[in-house]
Amino acid sequence: MFLLFLLGISFYSLAGQDGKDILGTWKYKVETDQGDITGTLVFQDKEGAVAGEVRTDDGQILSFSKIEWKEDNAVYMELDTGYELMEITVTLDGSSFAGTVESQSGSFPLTGEKTE
Repeated sequence: MFLLFLLGISFYSLAGQDGKDILGTWKYKVETDQGDITGTLVFQDKEGAVAGEVRTDDGQILSFSKIEWKEDNAVYMELDTGYELMEITVTLDGSSFAGTVESQSGSFPLTGEKTE
């Protein structure tokens, strides 16, 4: 269940890119050994920085502590759940992304598609 906390988002800054590719609403899925976790990511431009939130299908909203743009449209993010640090890396490909969630519990595939 710890992965329900995985995709809360409140981005503070983006290094190296303007973040425009990620703006909008995305449906996501994390594949875990306990079943899939799904929800919606909403990214917005707030005062020149990308901000956003994750709305899990069970109603939770959580925040990331870090986001960095890497080469080849890769985005690295960190989420501190209060008891565990999640490291998320995704690669944007037009209206979709794919990547992994790394934690003490293991590595899990993450995918998403833009809905608007």
